[in-house]
Amino acid sequence: MVEILVPLGLFAIIPLTVWAVSAYRFKSHSQTMGVLDTMAQRGDTLTPEIIAELGVRRRPKHADLRLGLVLIALGLATFITGMLIPEDEAMLVFTAFSSFPLLVGLVYVGLWFGISRKDG
Repeated sequence: MVEILVPLGLFAIIPLTVWAVSAYRFKSHSQTMGVLDTMAQRGDTLTPEIIAELGVRRRPKHADLRLGLVLIALGLATFITGMLIPEDEAMLVFTAFSSFPLLVGLVYVGLWFGISRKDG
């Protein structure tokens, strides 16, 4: 039973962490938008300084490129880790796991080349 719980816990912590970070960001963003909505309904002037002070930031120009390169590096690191383990089955498993971040990273870099660089 313990042999099953340890890997299950290890793989369950990854989506749990992603969910926790996403939930926190969503809650924070919702509260900020609520404050901006209240200010707009009261007729207050919303200047760029006030919006920046509330924590609303513009998305960085090269965000897709950065995320894509990090995902490609993560995929390559996972692939290399699988190559260093001297078991054939481990190599196959790590190669399969490395394909996901590698392909998603390539898509982000492709989006950056195709779309993000053309935005004004």
